[in-house]
Amino acid sequence: MLNKNQWITFGLLVAILLINNWSLPLWDQDESAYAGFAKKMNQTGDYLVPDYYFSDDHRKTPLHFWDISVAYRIFGVNEFSVRFPSFLAILGTLLLVLYQGKKIIGLRAAFQSTVILGTSFLVTSLAKISVTDATLLFFSTLCGFAMINIILNPSKKWVFYFWLGFALALLTKGPPIIIFTGIFAIMLFIFHPNRFNLFKFHPWFFLPLALVPVFLWGYATTLRDGGKFLEWMYDWYVLKRVSGSVYDQEGIFGTHIVLIFGFFLLSAMYFFHAFRDSLKGFAIKDFTLIAVGSWFISGWFIYEFSPSKLPAYVIVAHVPLALLMGRYLDVLMSKNTRPPIWTMFIHYVLNFGFAVGLIITQYFIEINTNLSIALMTVGVFYFLMLVIQIIQIKNTAFFNIQSYTNVLLLLSIWTIAPFFVEHINSSKKVSEYVLSEIETSTTIVIAHAPGSQPSLPFYLSEKDNPIVIINQNDSLIKYIESNKNIALVLNKEQSELIKNNFPKLNLDFKIISSRIIDRKDVAEYYVGILK
Repeated sequence: MLNKNQWITFGLLVAILLINNWSLPLWDQDESAYAGFAKKMNQTGDYLVPDYYFSDDHRKTPLHFWDISVAYRIFGVNEFSVRFPSFLAILGTLLLVLYQGKKIIGLRAAFQSTVILGTSFLVTSLAKISVTDATLLFFSTLCGFAMINIILNPSKKWVFYFWLGFALALLTKGPPIIIFTGIFAIMLFIFHPNRFNLFKFHPWFFLPLALVPVFLWGYATTLRDGGKFLEWMYDWYVLKRVSGSVYDQEGIFGTHIVLIFGFFLLSAMYFFHAFRDSLKGFAIKDFTLIAVGSWFISGWFIYEFSPSKLPAYVIVAHVPLALLMGRYLDVLMSKNTRPPIWTMFIHYVLNFGFAVGLIITQYFIEINTNLSIALMTVGVFYFLMLVIQIIQIKNTAFFNIQSYTNVLLLLSIWTIAPFFVEHINSSKKVSEYVLSEIETSTTIVIAHAPGSQPSLPFYLSEKDNPIVIINQNDSLIKYIESNKNIALVLNKEQSELIKNNFPKLNLDFKIISSRIIDRKDVAEYYVGILK
């Protein structure tokens, strides 16, 4: 059982995952698209083919969208509901690491692994940005622990858990679970002495059963559209991603491991030893290290050969790496020793740099006063805590101080996150103004959507106003000629076009501007109400 201090720490980790999930605007592109898919599913009753404005490229297998649609029915249509399934998925992943990890590396090491994973910048973000990767991470982690349990201590229940996780991961994001578990199984069969335990999974029987849910869903979609959606998915998610990058997110071989190191910045001093252990087990024939190392390599290495370097591709590798770091940290705590000087030097140089970066951000980026003060306060706090760590480096409390520092830093960062909203809430600003000026029967015409933000129609449809998307200026003029009681969301050029073509309307446009939430672009809107 966990002691009092460990329970407090775990409670703070849960707070990190949950805090402000209700107050931050939706992130484009993926999160807003998924929010829209679920909303439209509930409105239309069509839960097969995901569909929403500006969201074609974000369509996937539907489990995550179904989860959000259920959350809508419980909590209403809002940001908290959109993120609730991802919060549960990351919380479930941390619990798996804690309670299954203790069987492999002991309770204290498993707890340290949980803290390390729970203070990863990427893993934390996945609980607060509702993308499919959080759900996929939970089911992949369930499969990973099932494989380790079967290889080390076979049990029928872990056969069931594996195929359940496999089936639901497939319904969440398709091929990644096949790639991960396939490579993991191959590595275990080649390198682990208990290789024949893998036959206890009986894939010749259970694999077809695990494919049934996604097959039934796919078959149902073909009845709807003759297979067009499945053809599109194969082209977009298989052919294009194998042959090249998507969204121009390219990188050289090694990009993923550098990104992983960056996401574990707060635990950087343990990273190098853990990475070494992921390979060392194969040389020294350590059965546990072989199992965990195979998990890490199968979740990471193959993606280094892909031109596209989306960080979430290798999220499954974060769990075994955290286990290896926690294991190493437990050894250090047991022996009351410290990592090598060079790893600690790298750790503190980078983390002091991060603290200073928080303090001086306001001098390089134009931000509001509240955000400037908040970032400076968090940066000063982290800087001072790093100093205290170095002062206490020989003290037995050093590792506990570091854990609390990392947890409190992440909690502070997500606590002040709403101060960012002023700079990145273009869609909410537009929707709040428009909806305050019109009735529910008023049609909202979106003729300008920089970056094709799904969040714009999502927020504008909050009161179920009809939404019309018009891409051509000629079509916009014709629409205004034949319709009244409309709200127009335009750009500067379009507003001048409307004024010149319809001078008698005497339209006054309100200008609303802010950055798009997930990119550097500025979104400027000219909003007019035609009654």
